Amino acid sequence: MTVKSSQRAILLIVTEEDGDQNYYMKFEAHFSWPGGASGPTVGIGYDCGYSTAAQINADWATYIDQARNKILSSAAGISGPAARQWVASHGNSVTITWAESMAQFSGHELPKWEAITTAHLPNTDKLSGDSFGALVSLTYNRGPSYDLPGNRCLEMRNIKAHMAAEQFDLIPNEFLAMRRLWPVGKDLWNRRSHEALLFRDGLVPAAPAVVVPAVAATA
Repeated sequence: MTVKSSQRAILLIVTEEDGDQNYYMKFEAHFSWPGGASGPTVGIGYDCGYSTAAQINADWATYIDQARNKILSSAAGISGPAARQWVASHGNSVTITWAESMAQFSGHELPKWEAITTAHLPNTDKLSGDSFGALVSLTYNRGPSYDLPGNRCLEMRNIKAHMAAEQFDLIPNEFLAMRRLWPVGKDLWNRRSHEALLFRDGLVPAAPAVVVPAVAATA
């Protein structure tokens, strides 16, 4: 399935979710609990707590055997402190290899979240792969909360308004303003910084090709 996000954007999402392959195999190949309201998480940031057992089974059926898929499905709907306790008891009950996680992310999760991002934001077809990928990273992390009320989602609503008005140059500052929600220099604070940079870089048009006139051959 074709995706629009640039390779730089895909690398950003994977790195922000799970680090590199070595880090993944050491810390993320089993269930983990990222904290807060998260659920038991596997693969490239796949949160079982916000999926049904049927959804988990469908999302992973192509990529792992049924026995492991059944274990993943048993984590459905568990979130917050309950997820923390669940992971403490069941964290090592399943192992997902790096190759399996990347295949599932590239073949299923990324196309799904690109479609979700496109469904919730107007004019995504007018963005470059870098800029669009920055929004996919944001949506993958925070969900499609572009219409939710309240102060916590202020910048998300602003991003949607800027997209509707095609004021794309205002969006990087919304990523940066959103950092108020997390401790300075911590993971999500840094992720918003990286997404802002990626979105901004995607707005810079490619330099025109320089045409060098042919030199006439001398006799």
